Amino acid sequence: MACLVFELVTGDFLFDPKSGSRFSRDDDHLAQMIELLGNMPRSLCLAGKNAREYFTKDGRLRHIERLKYWPLRAVLVDKYDLDEEEVRYLYASMGSWVHGFMGSCTRFALAMRKSDV
Repeated sequence: MACLVFELVTGDFLFDPKSGSRFSRDDDHLAQMIELLGNMPRSLCLAGKNAREYFTKDGRLRHIERLKYWPLRAVLVDKYDLDEEEVRYLYASMGSWVHGFMGSCTRFALAMRKSDV
């Protein structure tokens, strides 16, 4: 849901991963998620059957070492040239919904995530 709201506001995908010479599109997708949301809990990194393909035993990305952390508010200001006033208006006009709902949708802790189910 948060990705959809972002797309409506900006006209772009929140995550638009690309493959590189040393990493796959999936690696880049995980990296983009971590850059926006912060580090994944180690337990989540190691949980899937393909976890070792993407993560080290320490929960770090296996194929991408350098990450540029970029919170959502900064993305809206820096990349989409919304000024702070516009971002404040967006957050205020949608009230706690944007901050609360989008924030809770964009979390790695599944128990804290809102879903449509």
